[in-house]
Amino acid sequence: TPDEVDAFLRRNPAAAVFKVGNCHKTQETFIHIERHLESRDDLPLGIIRVLEWRPASNHVARLTGIVHESPQLILFRNGQAVFDRDNWDITDEAVREGLARIDHEAVGMSE
Repeated sequence: TPDEVDAFLRRNPAAAVFKVGNCHKTQETFIHIERHLESRDDLPLGIIRVLEWRPASNHVARLTGIVHESPQLILFRNGQAVFDRDNWDITDEAVREGLARIDHEAVGMSE
């Protein structure tokens, strides 16, 4: 729900949201996300199943200004979207780039 999205982002200074649909791209792109996030206890992953939870997906789009796509990965720092990719642009290289960006945001905040 939209309230659950807000609570998730409030609870987690850094967070990832993966919006998924029914197409074959979801499974293939999730492999890249899982590979990079499974060791990141500091970066929880919230998954929105768009077909069942369209209001939550629409809420994320309103919060970020990022047009909804599926599949879609959005990385957040302090409730603000700092990186997004969708469809076939969700690759190992792209996820690495996003994680570098979110880590850079964290370093900038601690200075």
